[in-house]
Amino acid sequence: MDSLKYTIEEIAEKAGVSKATVSRVMNGTAKVSDDTKAKVEATIKRFNYKPNLNARKLAGGNGGSIALVLDESVENFFSNPFWRLVVDGFISYVAEHHLHPVLFFHSKLEGDQELVKALINGNYDAIAIFGWHHDIEIFERKIPKQIRVVFGGRQGESSRFTYVGVDNVVGGEIATKHLIERGCRNIVHISGDLSVESGRERLQGYRNAHRRAGIKVKESNIIEGDYSEETAKRALEKFLKKRDDLDGVFAANDLSAIGAVSVLRTSGYLVPTQVKVIGFDGTDLAKNCSPALSTVAQPSHKLGSEVARQLTLPQNEILVNVNLDLELIARESTVN
Repeated sequence: MDSLKYTIEEIAEKAGVSKATVSRVMNGTAKVSDDTKAKVEATIKRFNYKPNLNARKLAGGNGGSIALVLDESVENFFSNPFWRLVVDGFISYVAEHHLHPVLFFHSKLEGDQELVKALINGNYDAIAIFGWHHDIEIFERKIPKQIRVVFGGRQGESSRFTYVGVDNVVGGEIATKHLIERGCRNIVHISGDLSVESGRERLQGYRNAHRRAGIKVKESNIIEGDYSEETAKRALEKFLKKRDDLDGVFAANDLSAIGAVSVLRTSGYLVPTQVKVIGFDGTDLAKNCSPALSTVAQPSHKLGSEVARQLTLPQNEILVNVNLDLELIARESTVN
C-alpha cells in the first residue's frame, strides 16, 4: 500500500495505541512516555507514514509551513554572503524535517501592518525573523499566541519571543581590542545600520574597548554606514578629505571592511603597514580578498539552522535564548 494511503487510525492500530496518542507524538502537544513515543515513531517510520497536512491543520496540529522573514532588500540579500549562509542553514534544516519554508523579503516601502497581516493570513505554524529593523511590539500584539516566533539576532528584551544570535557588544569589543593590541590608537569605526540592534551593539563594543584601554573615543572617528560596501566607500572617502591621521578601521561587517580597504589603497595608504582593517561576520569574502581580511566570525550557517531547530521543537517545550560563539580570525589586513 502507498504510504499516503495509510490513515492515522491505521497507524494507531498497528502501534497498539489510540489515535490521540499518535497525534500527540507527531505534534508534541502533550507528554507521552518514552516507551510509547518510541513505539509510535517506529511504526510511523516502518510504514513511511506521511500525514495529510491539511488534515493536521484542521485537527489543530502543525501543517508543516514556516515563514522566513528577511528584513533586507533583495539586492542586499544577494550581495551579502552572510545572509545567503543564514538562509541556507535555515532551509537545509527545515527541509530535513519535511517542512515547507516560505521566504518573505520585507521591503522598507512596505508597512509592518501589511507584513503581519500576510503572516497571519498565511496560517503558518511558525515564523523566523532575521535582520529586523523596527520595534517588535507589533508582533507581540498581533501574532496569535499559538504561532511560534524566533528572531535571528537579539531584538531588545521581549516578554514573549526568543532569539538566536551572538553578543555583538562583545564582538565589537574583540575587533577593536585587536586593533589596539596591534598598536592602533586612532581607530575609525564604520558602523552598521544603527536602526538595527546589531549596528548599535557593535558600536558600543567599539566604545567599550577604548574605555578599557584608557583611550578617549573621538566622536569624529565614528562614521555611519549601513552594512553595504558602497556606503562604506562613500563614508570613508568623505572622512579622508578632512582627516588623514587614522591608523585603524573597524568596519561593522566584512562588506564594509572590503569597501574600506579599496578606498584606502586607492588613496595611497598601505594596508596593514599604515592602516589596519578588521571586519565582522567571517564570510568567505574576507578570506578571499587581497589582503586577506581579519574578521570577527559568527557562525552564520548555524545561526540559520538553530533558529529552524527552535521553531521545530515540540510545542510543549519552552524556548530559551541561544547565544552563539564568536571567533577572532587575524589575517593579513591587521598582521604585518
